[in-house]
Amino acid sequence: MFFLALTFAYLQRHGLNTGWMSARLAEILSADTCLLLASSLALVRGREFLKARQMRATLCWTATAFGFGLAFLAGQAMAWRSLLSANVYVATHPNSAFFYLVTAAHAAHLLLALGLLAWVLSRGWRGRLQPDRPLLMEVTGIVWHCLDITWVYLYLVLLFYR
Repeated sequence: MFFLALTFAYLQRHGLNTGWMSARLAEILSADTCLLLASSLALVRGREFLKARQMRATLCWTATAFGFGLAFLAGQAMAWRSLLSANVYVATHPNSAFFYLVTAAHAAHLLLALGLLAWVLSRGWRGRLQPDRPLLMEVTGIVWHCLDITWVYLYLVLLFYR
């Protein structure tokens, strides 16, 4: 609901304020979106291998998802750096303020999800991730995929209303 409310406010102000996003920023966001989707696919594979009781593959795919999540955050930092180098700050433009706010909020949520992934990985490495009781992996997957859906939504809003 938080992101929907922000989007509504963004779209209400958008009619008067266009043309703030560079092509370079759009490229960064596109690559970032691919990274986040790839991380979801990797996490799905990790869950499949957990159900098949193949712990080594579970850990490999879950670590891959974690790595893609970190790469996504690095991409967000690149996007911010791109805006800052173009002298686009929070107060520069109403749309840039929206961009900074939603990307920071999404990154904060993603950091929590990365914490869950790290917990899954630590339990797996210690041999405490049970295929019979995959609740931790399931909850982590739900959180992760919800963040993916939220990001794809935000990406489309940013891309089509720039």
